Amino acid sequence: MPDGTWSVAELVDGVRAAVAARFAEPVWVHGEIAGLKRARNGHVWFDLLERDDAGAVVATLPVVLWSSIRVGVNAQLKRAGSIRMDDGVRIRIAGPVEVFVTRGRLQLQMQAIDPTFTLGLLASERDRVLRTLESDGLLGRNRSLALPAVPHRVGLVTAAHSAAEADVLRVLRDSGLAWEVVVVDARVQGAGSERAVAAALLAAAGAGVDLVALVRGGGARTDLATFDHELVARTIAGLEVPVLTGIGHEIDSTVADVVAHDAHTTPTACARAVVEMARSATDRAERAWLAVEERARRTVADEAVRLAGRAERGVRAVRARTALEAQRTDAAAERLCRGAPSVLARQGASVERAAGRAEGAVRAHLRVHDASLSMLAGRVPPSAGRALRRASAAVDRHEAHVGVLDPERALARGWSITRSAAGTVVRRRGDVEPGDLLLTTVAGGTITSTVVPEPEPESEERPDAR
Repeated sequence: MPDGTWSVAELVDGVRAAVAARFAEPVWVHGEIAGLKRARNGHVWFDLLERDDAGAVVATLPVVLWSSIRVGVNAQLKRAGSIRMDDGVRIRIAGPVEVFVTRGRLQLQMQAIDPTFTLGLLASERDRVLRTLESDGLLGRNRSLALPAVPHRVGLVTAAHSAAEADVLRVLRDSGLAWEVVVVDARVQGAGSERAVAAALLAAAGAGVDLVALVRGGGARTDLATFDHELVARTIAGLEVPVLTGIGHEIDSTVADVVAHDAHTTPTACARAVVEMARSATDRAERAWLAVEERARRTVADEAVRLAGRAERGVRAVRARTALEAQRTDAAAERLCRGAPSVLARQGASVERAAGRAEGAVRAHLRVHDASLSMLAGRVPPSAGRALRRASAAVDRHEAHVGVLDPERALARGWSITRSAAGTVVRRRGDVEPGDLLLTTVAGGTITSTVVPEPEPESEERPDAR
C-alpha cells in the first residue's frame, strides 16, 4: 500500500482480521428469520432481521447453517418438540461471526439455537394479546352471536388443496346432507400469513354464509403462531357470523380458539360439529312432523268418537220425546174412554128427555179432545225435527274440523312421504341401497320407483370443492 490505497483483498482481509479480533468467540444473537432457503445439499441460508416498533427493518445479518451442523440444531429443536425454523419466526442462535472474503460479506455461522427463547416469546405474545382483547371486551363477542338453526351455507377458510380442506369437505359430503360451501384460500403460516387469514375471514363472512369454519392441520408451535396473532383475533371478534375453529391437534390451543364461538380439536372435529348442528335441526323437524301426524290421527279418532256419541244421544232424545208424547196421548185417550161411560150412566134416566142436549154435549166434548189430540200430534214432529237438525249441524261442524286436520290436505300442498317396500319411512340417503323399491305417497296416489347407483365420474380429476 505505497500510496495509501488498499486493494480489495487487503481491505476485506483487514475487515476479516478486525472482526476475528473483536468476536474471537461464538456470540449469541436474536432476531427474526427472513428469506430462509434450504439447499439440496442440506445447507440453510437466511437473514436475521431486527425491526423497530413500527415494524421497519433496522438491521440485517446473513446467517448460514451448514449441513454438518444442521443435524445437531435439528436435534435441539426436536427435543423442544414444537419449533420449526421458518420466515417470521423469532429465534436466538449462537455461532462465530466471520467475513466471507470472496463475497465481501459479513455472516454468522449458526451452530446452536435456544428453543426456550422462541417458546417464551410466543407465550408472552399470546398472553399480551389475550389481555388486550379482554380489556377491549372482545373475548366473548363472537361467542355471543346466535348459531344458525340450520347451517346450510358454510364458509371454509384454510389453505387450498390442503389436508384440512379435504378432511372438512369429506365429512360434509359423507353426511348425506345438502351443503353450500364457500372455500376461501388463505396462507396459514409464515410471514404475513396473519393478513391473509384476516382477509379470508372477511371475504367468507361477506359471502352471506351462515357460519365460518377456520381450520388448519397440526404442526409445530411456530406453525400455529398465525392464529395467535392479534389481527386474526380482532377480525374474528368483529365478524357478524359465528366462527368455528379446528386448528392443529388435540393438544393445541390458540388465541383464535379462545375468541371464536366454538373451538374444536381438529378440522375433522370442526366439520363433524357443523354436521351435528344440521342433523339435529333435521331430526327436530322430522320429530315435529311425526308429532303433527300422530296428533292429527288422535284428533280424528277422538272427534269420530265424540260425533258418534252425540248422534247416539240425539237419537235417544228423539225416541224418548216421541215415547213421552205417545204416553200423554194414550193417557188422554184413556181418560176420555173412562169418562164417557160414567156420564152416560148418570144421564141414563134422562136420555130420552135430554137426548139432543146430551148428544150435543158429548159431541162438543169429543171435539175439544180431538183438538187437543191434534195439537199434541202436531207438536211431536216439529220438536223431533229440530233435535235432528241440531245434531246434523253439530256433525257438519266436526266433519269440517276433521277435514282441516286430514293428512291428505298436506299431500295436496306438495308434501310427500317415501317408504321402502317394508313400509319404513325413508329419511336420509343411507336408508336405501341400489335396487331397493320405493313407494312415494303424493296427492292422488302412490308413485313406485327403484333406486339406481350413482354414475361413475368420467375422470380422476378432483371435483371442484366450491
